[in-house]
Amino acid sequence: MEFKTFISLDDAISRGTKYLPKVEHKTVPVMEAVGKYSMREVKSPQDFPKMDRSAMDGFALNSNETISASKTNPAVFTVKGGLYPSSRVTYSVGKGEAVKVMTGAPLPAGTNAVVMMEDTKESGNLLEVFSPVRPFQNVSRKGEDMMKNITIIRSGERITPPHVAALYECGINEIEVCSMSIGIVSTGDELVTGEVVNSTQPMLVSYFLSKGLQARGYGAVEDNIGEIEKRLDSMTEDILIVTGGTGPGERDYLPYVVEKQGKYVFRGLRIRPGRTTSLAIMKGKPVFMLSGLPVAALVASENLILRVIENWFGLLTGAGDVREGVLQRSVVNALGFKSFVRVKIEEGKGGMKVIPSRVTGSGVIYSVIDADGIMVIDENLEGMERGQIVKVEMLRW
Repeated sequence: MEFKTFISLDDAISRGTKYLPKVEHKTVPVMEAVGKYSMREVKSPQDFPKMDRSAMDGFALNSNETISASKTNPAVFTVKGGLYPSSRVTYSVGKGEAVKVMTGAPLPAGTNAVVMMEDTKESGNLLEVFSPVRPFQNVSRKGEDMMKNITIIRSGERITPPHVAALYECGINEIEVCSMSIGIVSTGDELVTGEVVNSTQPMLVSYFLSKGLQARGYGAVEDNIGEIEKRLDSMTEDILIVTGGTGPGERDYLPYVVEKQGKYVFRGLRIRPGRTTSLAIMKGKPVFMLSGLPVAALVASENLILRVIENWFGLLTGAGDVREGVLQRSVVNALGFKSFVRVKIEEGKGGMKVIPSRVTGSGVIYSVIDADGIMVIDENLEGMERGQIVKVEMLRW
């Protein structure tokens, strides 16, 4: 079955975004949420710390009474007692009084600073202070870490270990995360028999897992319409990906499965590698169809599928690091196709040098491993000339 039209990558992303899958997101314990994406903006329900507290072990007092303190002229205080972070007693401090405090202890009423122990001498309940302190010196102020209603994590943001600390500090133990799942199956008799190693599927599973998404591989299925239909029906994930069998060859049966079970959103992209990339809706589910060759499948996943998923759920997966350099060799483009050129980077006295590796070679995975970044040539360009300043998106696997 021949390809009738190829559409641009931007058009494909726009079309795919319209078919939002039905996904019920889950609320999970914060400790299980690291690496996943928050589906809600989370704000601090309170100030943290809740009150002014000591930032070190020392003595809480009024800083105004230490202005002239020195080794030869110490300021003298009476120690009223001591406080720990867990202490339930409270103190109100008057003129000439101090309270011994441990790190994290609440600041007593009437005090506004903490003097370090090494700048004092304690004898019974008398305290000599040898160095002046400024107002609120050595004090963690109320709300210094987080003010009430400050945004801890944005909707769509990936949850990191620092987020976990902030959520726990605010008493938040659960968070709603993106629970969309991806099922990946490969087609091809040669994969079923083991004559060809199915490296593309485990690569894609690991790719989406590395992006904080749920992904599962379903192995390989033979080139048979009925068997392909059975395997697709057995996959319970929200989004399906099929590798192989997407072309116009006589043993490429996916188009016939689509005709029976759904409709194409688009079939074929104006990109290199990955021009056979397609999207169909089958039984209400988005089904992306990719080349069985690893580089083509990876380019399509990074530049199409991930972008569509970001749009569906508002995920902030993070933009790649884009740098500029001088192209060291001319690259010819197939006019009308957007090309993703693997490049090497060399730093020199004249700045960054961009050395093109490959445009073709959809099955040469080492060309990606050995690359430092990707240079994109737009479909309206016939190529890039040696000496041009070009942009390179650094690889971020």
